[in-house]
Amino acid sequence: MKAIISTESWENLQSQALAIAQQVDAGEGETLPEADYHLSFADSAQLFSELTPARLALLEQLKRLGTASIQTLAEQLHADQGTVRADIDQLLAWELIARARDGRLSIPWDEIQIQVTLGNAKAA
Repeated sequence: MKAIISTESWENLQSQALAIAQQVDAGEGETLPEADYHLSFADSAQLFSELTPARLALLEQLKRLGTASIQTLAEQLHADQGTVRADIDQLLAWELIARARDGRLSIPWDEIQIQVTLGNAKAA
């Protein structure tokens, strides 16, 4: 399974949820494939203000390591533990990383994709 981070309008998300609900109501719910995890932001500005370069670097480093403690991540990233802890708290809230009972962190996804669709920009 993968995590898909994207820019989606609230209307589009509602439309997708309604389509899935209609499939379930029609009895097609048993044939629905296992769903990927979706995290959506209103637009690219919000996505990149929240998913900062430091948070992306943290995700990449954790994916390389497999599992790690906060201290190990901070050392690997040459970053302050408090800053790394704050980023981890947000990534945990978004469910992009997971914490085991022993406190070690991991990425529960086979892959994480970022999909950005720019607004209705017109070519010059």
